[in-house]
Amino acid sequence: MHSGLSRHYPILHGNLVAPVGYSRDIGVVMAHPASNFLSHFLLDGFAEAGIPIMGMNTRYSANEAALIMERAAEDLGAGVRWMKEELGFSKVVLLGFSGGGSLSAFYQSEAECPSITRTPAGDPVELGRTPQVPADGLMLVGAHAGRAHVLRHWIDPSVVDELNPSLTDPGLDLYAPDRVFPMERDRLAHYRAAQTARIERIDAWALEQLEHMQRTGDADRAFVVHRTVADPRFLDLSLDPSDRVPGSMYGDPRNANTAAGGLARFCTVRSWLSTWSSNRTAADAIRNLPNVQVPAVVMCLMGDQAAFPSESRAMHAALPPESELIEMPELNHYLVDQPTGVDAVVTRLRRWLVEQHLMEPQETGAPVW
Repeated sequence: MHSGLSRHYPILHGNLVAPVGYSRDIGVVMAHPASNFLSHFLLDGFAEAGIPIMGMNTRYSANEAALIMERAAEDLGAGVRWMKEELGFSKVVLLGFSGGGSLSAFYQSEAECPSITRTPAGDPVELGRTPQVPADGLMLVGAHAGRAHVLRHWIDPSVVDELNPSLTDPGLDLYAPDRVFPMERDRLAHYRAAQTARIERIDAWALEQLEHMQRTGDADRAFVVHRTVADPRFLDLSLDPSDRVPGSMYGDPRNANTAAGGLARFCTVRSWLSTWSSNRTAADAIRNLPNVQVPAVVMCLMGDQAAFPSESRAMHAALPPESELIEMPELNHYLVDQPTGVDAVVTRLRRWLVEQHLMEPQETGAPVW
């Protein structure tokens, strides 16, 4: 932990939003590996639909550079236990929104089929050693298959020198003035291969550093990953067709690519291997979801500029056949400027919960914080 307060007073923060006089038959928990979900825009919507919901943070909120997915999953497990054992909810359903989707899938996989006892850097964790409390259902909304999946498609392959992001290969520059879209498929294949090659170079460097740290006793090493917002899907709508508009959820992707903040911008060797390395991370929904046997639904927001339809369909395909895939037309990642979006999402998920016998039809009520 980088925070002395968190290290010495390890408290996870949650915000339960529920209707007045709410039942404890069912509760929902949502968390993100590193973002603050205490005031997530879906909380009020679920409570108004009669469903108590807790938004919670992991220890890595405002501490993303140190993120270890195995420990974030342990934190989510603490939220599930709290809902069941302290608050007395009979059933608890995980809601994985955005990056919370792969976190929820990872946790539920380990709760049902434990296997992880160490991080990719070799550090011991309790996740697979200590029995976890499985959730009773899983809802993935606007979710991607994992942070490493996202970075593999977003990272800028034109970077020649990791220490000098100004040194680039013009032939691989997505934002070159002469770039033409739709992208030729041969050029796209070359671009994707170069993205994978860059990830593998960083992987190799991180493993070298890990070996060095193990010899010297050094704790970790921090580093910067430049230019990580360069997915051709941002500009080429013929790729992974959906209802989205050109651009990224960060706004102009060209500017976001070189901004000080960005996907995987600040890392450590240990956090890279656990979180961003597609070859090393264990938090991979495509690999985790086959272990999930509770009722599950994948909801794709078809206007999303961050999580794309192909990823939702792949996650649905990884689940048991009785799981459901719901595609919501036009809705974007954060439902920005879509005033009916929250109601549309919640209404459809509430129907799914009733259909799965996870909750009974009931009257809705005004939420209370």
